[in-house]
Amino acid sequence: MTIPRHIGVTGAAGFVGANLCERLLNEGCTVVGVDDMSAGNHDNLAAFANDPAFTLHEFDCRDTARLREAFEGCDAIVHLAALKIPRYGGALKTLQVNVDGAHAVYDVAGETGAHVVLASTSDVYGNAVSPLAEDDHIVLGPPTSRRWSYATSKLFDEHMALALAEEEGLKVTILRLFNAYGPHNHPSWWGGPLSLFFEELLDGKSLTLHGDGRQVRCFTFVQDTVEGFVQALAHPEAAGEIINIANDEPISIHRLAERVQAAIGIDGPLRANLLPLSEIGGKYQDVRCRIPDTSKAMRVLGFQAKVSLDEGVERTLKYHLERRAALVAEEAGAA
Repeated sequence: MTIPRHIGVTGAAGFVGANLCERLLNEGCTVVGVDDMSAGNHDNLAAFANDPAFTLHEFDCRDTARLREAFEGCDAIVHLAALKIPRYGGALKTLQVNVDGAHAVYDVAGETGAHVVLASTSDVYGNAVSPLAEDDHIVLGPPTSRRWSYATSKLFDEHMALALAEEEGLKVTILRLFNAYGPHNHPSWWGGPLSLFFEELLDGKSLTLHGDGRQVRCFTFVQDTVEGFVQALAHPEAAGEIINIANDEPISIHRLAERVQAAIGIDGPLRANLLPLSEIGGKYQDVRCRIPDTSKAMRVLGFQAKVSLDEGVERTLKYHLERRAALVAEEAGAA
């Protein structure tokens, strides 16, 4: 497998970004990271922060001039920096950050000839019928629900990327990620249900499930998500393609919560309450079922997720326990 030697990564101190940077460094690459640290964390970079092959620049990736300077000489750029679903407000910022950030990356890559790998999202499918293939119809909800601003922003990023590829020769591969989870994920709702469930139960709290908890998702361990990016970098002939990067093992959110609780060793019925969608605000809407068609990833990239949900849950629990132990030790040392 041959991948570019000099790679720029936006969102480098975030969840997927930190895991990807570490993998690329292990592959012998020189990595230039950009992150404004609004959601990233220096702790995520601790394992390789002092590696001479890694450089971190702290600024907003929408600053095209600084991005151009930071990524000078990069053969490829992985664009991960983004804001997620604005459950509790911030739709305008989500749209601005996600669209303007992608535009800045495209401008820089267009000037340098770098191959862009864009992190898009399964959310762009909306409520389309599963299994979801890359050329299937998209069924987004109305703009009166701010929930859809995230999907709209990423779909716009995809359209812009493909238009630039067709009209101006931008080399870009688009990866639609499905519910990545694992070490270094944000310990809040920002990190998704698995991260939040672990933290709440380890704190002795009850879980909050949105709606009826019967929504079906497929969760992809971050090691597999990162492998998808590495394979996209190794296959420049995949430029111009949209590819699902996912585990295709479906589970309901309620069953996921039960599995997390069992992994922690908590007996008895699920410690959870249901929160009606009407109480979230912003005319919130959810997706009932989201299961990917992963055949294109195998056909184009030779990619197939390898980490089962059971294994991923155990490895994620280990990370959360180690993280919490480190925080306790740090607080004790400061006392």
